[in-house]
Amino acid sequence: MNDNAIQQIYHWNDVQNKPIKTIFVCEFITGGGLNHHVLPQSLLAQGQSMRDALLHDLFELSYQIITTVDSRLNPPQHCHECHVIHAEENVWQRWAELISAADAVWLIAPETGGDLAKLTALATIQHKLILGCGLHAVDICSSKLATYRLLNHAGIETMETYPYDEWPKTEGITWLAKPDDGAGCEHTVFFDEANALAQWLLQYQYRLTYVIQPYLVGNAGSISCVMSQGKAHILSCNQQLMKAHNNKLIYQGCVVNGMRQHWEKCAILANRIAQLLPDLMGYVGIDVIVKQPEKDNETIAIVEINPRLTTSFIGLGEATGCNTAELIINTLIDTDYRWPLMQRNEVLLEVTHA
Repeated sequence: MNDNAIQQIYHWNDVQNKPIKTIFVCEFITGGGLNHHVLPQSLLAQGQSMRDALLHDLFELSYQIITTVDSRLNPPQHCHECHVIHAEENVWQRWAELISAADAVWLIAPETGGDLAKLTALATIQHKLILGCGLHAVDICSSKLATYRLLNHAGIETMETYPYDEWPKTEGITWLAKPDDGAGCEHTVFFDEANALAQWLLQYQYRLTYVIQPYLVGNAGSISCVMSQGKAHILSCNQQLMKAHNNKLIYQGCVVNGMRQHWEKCAILANRIAQLLPDLMGYVGIDVIVKQPEKDNETIAIVEINPRLTTSFIGLGEATGCNTAELIINTLIDTDYRWPLMQRNEVLLEVTHA
């Protein structure tokens, strides 16, 4: 195990037995992380829905809930304290103060630009209980290239991923290009010709920040799970709804449990990943492609690992019949916690785009 991962586990063991009374929920986009910028509407809607679903779950439990909100947005329901973040404020300083005052933190932020890692580091250096992943796992999963190299070395099937300088530029197949630290399929493009993709990357000067992957034919899906110290518990197996338009991939939502027929294979895969990165903790979303079978044997390839809440979380209460936040917290703080019998209902979640 990597030394950084070991340190994260030791940090977790140091703080997990401390009583939890107050939880600071920090959702990056709605909580003021872009207070100096225009709010991106599609990401804003997803962030708002994830935040509200989490606050609803936590509010049903006996915790004091603290959060922040961008001054351009309405304050959320289901929290006890909501601090308004204005355009002129230093939001990172305010977050650091609120992290210091809380017993535990729940962080929702994109990997892009290192935002999730920076928030995780803020909580780690203050020795706070993070109801989520450790810094080592966040660092690895924030890079598609680093994730590919880790999974490939471990023999876990994944999408081949190249930096520009190592890309073979093979013609005759479709290629994807995406930011190495991107979230979901934001800014993902595809081209049927390698030369056309190379010209696009050169035109927009993306050679150093993008990675290139071969397009895999199959069904896009995701695994929603809870991980704790090397073990994974499946919450749902989801179908992702994607659309291709003008050489771009557009995420349109998902059907929570729309791929529940793959539950056993997903559970095996998630547990292999949990063992590989033991400081993947709390909610983890794993994007996959269920590849078209050559005969009767469907295989599942990893696309990326999200060390944070994903859109699927919004529908998990209805899909499982359980309070998802309660499942996550109990799994993290009690090694003997026994999961209740969950439902496996299908729930459609649609994403609107401005």
